[in-house]
Amino acid sequence: MQRLNTKRRQLFLAITAASLGICNIATAQEAETQEAPDSGLAIEAPVIEEMLVTGRQQSAAQSVVTERLEEAFAADLMSSDQISRTGDSNVAVALTRVTGVTLLDGKYVYVRSLGERYSSTTLNGAAVPSPELTRNVLPLDLIPSSIVESLKVQKAYSPELAANFGGGAVDIRTKGVPDEFVFSIAMGSGMNSESDDGLTHASHGEKHNMPAQMREALNTYQGNLSEQRIGDFYKRANPTVTNAERDAFATQTNRDLLLSLNRDVEIYKKSLPVDFSGSLALGNSWDLNDDISLGAVVNFGQDTKWRNKDQERRDIGSPEDRYSKTERTSEETRQVISTNLGLDYQDMHKLQASVYHIENIHDEARIKTGFNGSNYTLAEGSEYVFYDTRMENRELEVGQLTGEHKLDQLNNDWLDTLVFDWFYSDSTVKTDVPNHTTVAGDNTVDPTSGAFISTQLSPRAAMASFEFLNLEDSVISNGWNAKVPLMFDRLELTLSGGFNYNEKSREYYGYTANIDAGGNQSSVLSGNVNDVLNSNRTTDLNNNFDLSVGGGFGTESYVAGQIIEGAYGMFDANWDETWRITGGARKETFKQGLLPVDLLDYTGNSLVKIIDDIANNPDQRYGFAQEDWYPSLAITYMNEGFMNTEAFQVRLSASETVVRPDLREMSDVVYIDTELGMKVKGNSRLEFSELTHYDLRAEWFFDSGNNFTATLFYKDIANPIESTRLPGSDDDVILTFENSLSGEIYGLEMEILRDLGAGFFASSNLTLSESEIVSPEGQGYTNSTRPMTGQSEYVLNAQLGFDSEDGQHSASLVYNLFGERLFFAARNIGTHQDAYEQPFNSLDLTYSWYATDNVTTKIKLGNILNEERVFEQVNSNGESVDILKQQVGTSFSLDVKYTY
Repeated sequence: MQRLNTKRRQLFLAITAASLGICNIATAQEAETQEAPDSGLAIEAPVIEEMLVTGRQQSAAQSVVTERLEEAFAADLMSSDQISRTGDSNVAVALTRVTGVTLLDGKYVYVRSLGERYSSTTLNGAAVPSPELTRNVLPLDLIPSSIVESLKVQKAYSPELAANFGGGAVDIRTKGVPDEFVFSIAMGSGMNSESDDGLTHASHGEKHNMPAQMREALNTYQGNLSEQRIGDFYKRANPTVTNAERDAFATQTNRDLLLSLNRDVEIYKKSLPVDFSGSLALGNSWDLNDDISLGAVVNFGQDTKWRNKDQERRDIGSPEDRYSKTERTSEETRQVISTNLGLDYQDMHKLQASVYHIENIHDEARIKTGFNGSNYTLAEGSEYVFYDTRMENRELEVGQLTGEHKLDQLNNDWLDTLVFDWFYSDSTVKTDVPNHTTVAGDNTVDPTSGAFISTQLSPRAAMASFEFLNLEDSVISNGWNAKVPLMFDRLELTLSGGFNYNEKSREYYGYTANIDAGGNQSSVLSGNVNDVLNSNRTTDLNNNFDLSVGGGFGTESYVAGQIIEGAYGMFDANWDETWRITGGARKETFKQGLLPVDLLDYTGNSLVKIIDDIANNPDQRYGFAQEDWYPSLAITYMNEGFMNTEAFQVRLSASETVVRPDLREMSDVVYIDTELGMKVKGNSRLEFSELTHYDLRAEWFFDSGNNFTATLFYKDIANPIESTRLPGSDDDVILTFENSLSGEIYGLEMEILRDLGAGFFASSNLTLSESEIVSPEGQGYTNSTRPMTGQSEYVLNAQLGFDSEDGQHSASLVYNLFGERLFFAARNIGTHQDAYEQPFNSLDLTYSWYATDNVTTKIKLGNILNEERVFEQVNSNGESVDILKQQVGTSFSLDVKYTY
């Protein structure tokens, strides 16, 4: 721990002022510093007063700057004020302003070009579960920025963090209880250039879970609802019935089960409403007596937006013959309720209880049309069509207790400086997909123009499928930390240690019911979805409609449990405010069990096989444990005045960590990535990745608030986990995960903040990196040596800010760019090259008008350049093919906030 002298406190204020763009304050501070260099009070008072007038929450921003300077290991931080300036509505987008951070699918964070599996996320230091069906990481778009006090991205490992550390660790710190009465209310609206008109479906906003009649039938007929199985069971229970009576009963029972499904899934066009958002905060603090104060705050927020995310796909082998277009519209509704209660005793003992409820409802409709080059070709005027409707309801409940204690009353030479903090967190997430429906059809189109002529549903097995998915993920996380500073003549030594315990359980269950329509005449299937499924055609037993169950992917469900226990010890030695050495180690025990579940196997054979493997197969992967030590060491050199700086620091650190596969990645299940619409298969043979990290960071802070940071980093990875393509046809893409032999990534990060005068300032950060991964020979990879998945050679963030002298106007122009990054490695598909996501140029503009001390109006334009997401692959003919393109659109929002 470094001591904060008067000179450095002045520096914090200057940096804070510049980072907020208050250039006149920084100038005034410089002048006053020249007049009274020895008086901190004469400088600090007017700065704080001016910043309060402009509503900048100076104290919060100052603490962020303080923490960054005090960190022994490289970390980047963002305050709530900085997030507000850029107008970012959620944590995911806000983190893209951090050096070396990029975003995947609008919600998954890549730190230093390493994917989401190489990053960890905590909420106030505690692990929380993920509501994602396809990933085991928390989607950060779920967390609104309105409840965030600050964000910390630690890029160099230290032992108090979990050992599962790759690119970085993100800690979301939420706002605590206020020191005085607070009240705010805000409302906003917005729109998107690509989302004027879109799609919806007849059951939009409705939940249609698996019918109770079908659940009962699955138990009665032991996981098989075919007419053959129903007839056999009926005959067994009623041996005197005739075969004709048996067949009639089986046909009618199967058809009744089919009719119990919600088939009101017709998709139609509509004019999309504008976005809406609203929030409310109310809190206060009370002094119960001279020693005890109590604070409480309640936050509520809700927002809704409609977006079109249309896609175009082309097959890598035959892009002119095999291609498709998808019209896709989604409604996203998010609701957040949080309550915080805090108790403070003499500023030495602090207790806080927090409860968070976050609910997200995603409802979408999509129509996909295209040609496959064989039975669907433009030349023959035959086009396939898929109608897809999906509702997904995600709920995250988090309850946390935290405490911080200073033991001044012990009257001991060293124990009275002991600081002890602890936390307990209990969180549960539930994700429910009550009815994901896909209906296949055949369009007749003009062979020349492609113009639509007529449509019918497709006479095939699984002509319509109804998917029912449920996920429940629970995490109990608790731990404590203690530190004791020991003061010597020129040495300050801090000893610290702690313990963490995380217990995770996950249950994922999926059922699929299918309507088979093979053998029907065109007259039975002609028309749209409603004409066929919601008519007497399905009730007529003379028509060939049969119900079956099973998704055709194999095992679709699993249960899993995970326990992680970690203990660490550290020392932090500061010699004469010049040299600082910080080191320690963490011992972590990891235990995991994961069992695939076949919900339709009533014989128990699959379970018997699993039990036999666990007992007799030493290579089984259903359950395993690992225990290891993870060391870390950092050396910091400090020199105030070097190169005319107020503070100069150089940090060198080295550490060893591990990255473990996600639960879903280690389960032998096949699922659909709903964002990109691709099949993904897990791999139970995945091994842990072991990482060695080296970081060298230098920081220059000047008295005007200008600063510059440069960081060199290198990571060596054994057994890196990569996303690859399974062998298969060009039009049936299935992704999976494989361990490569080795990997490495290295690069340079640079960050600068510069006061331009006249109310303007500029800040920018740039990351340049290279990576290499080596896969085993003979496994069919087009390129056994290639970049790592998701790695960009460059990532650029730039911001031009302005604050008016009267404090009533501020604006920010923010630019973000990442270089092309590997999407998946080509494998066993001839000599086609790897697929890459292309660079995305994002330009946003935010303007805020502080009409009064209480009222703020904010306008934001997003993706002004109207960029779209493009995935490119070069085929064996040397032709570059856009295998996937997705629209994003330009967005506009207007928000008004009243604060008392």
